[in-house]
Amino acid sequence: MTALSRRDLLGHLAVAVTGAGASVATGPAYAILGKTLAQPAWDGSATTLAQYASVAMPQTPNGSMMLAYMNLSKRNSDGKLAWTSGASKPAILPAPALALAPSVLVYNWQGNNLALTNISVGADTPIGVGGYGPGVGATPLPLPVGPPGVAIDMGQAAQGSATGGWMQLGFQQQSGELAVFGFIGGPADINGNNAYVIALNSPAGNTGYGTAKPAPPGYFATTSSNSWSYEFQWNTVIYVAYFGAARLVPQSGVAHALPVITLLSL
Repeated sequence: MTALSRRDLLGHLAVAVTGAGASVATGPAYAILGKTLAQPAWDGSATTLAQYASVAMPQTPNGSMMLAYMNLSKRNSDGKLAWTSGASKPAILPAPALALAPSVLVYNWQGNNLALTNISVGADTPIGVGGYGPGVGATPLPLPVGPPGVAIDMGQAAQGSATGGWMQLGFQQQSGELAVFGFIGGPADINGNNAYVIALNSPAGNTGYGTAKPAPPGYFATTSSNSWSYEFQWNTVIYVAYFGAARLVPQSGVAHALPVITLLSL
């Protein structure tokens, strides 16, 4: 993943977008990786991994999936999350201490297995993980075509269907808080990716799609506005996840303004 400045870390979501995964179904034996399984048949549901604990997804989608992860330590303890898939060598993802936002990895593991392991040096460094995509993780809310749209909370997802005609996917966060979304749909690109990450109320300003300024690494688009939309002509499922601005799993009982997603036929 691209290294972030301290300012970026505190104010923005770190995102990495990568392409195809390993193509071999079995891998080498490890002493720690994938051994202490908190969930041997992980479906992507939000889970907290203690030091050296793992989750294992027997089969990933043969398409883009979004993996959100965050260091949940209350102390100044950096963490690390390792993933392995098939016969691939371990990939190490930094989980910085005191982060105010989860990180999101967008990847196509091509239907292989996936194991995640917390390999943080400190025992006081739990890491929260969650998988997002059609058929992965918690059951998404329905996203019907037409107004008024769907209010969605952090860690939630919504899913609807494109009709094949021209449509608009809209995002709003009226509170002015940084709001990061990922959406999946449409044809895959040459890397097998059809997942896109966008940010509203972003300190990066207006970047990426529809502008002359490149988006930050991993983002499809950012905007300083509290709303953004994308027009398309697809005949696929449309899946949207909301990653919030500060943590992977929201605290209960805290009142906050929810963003709204709309799917409209034009």
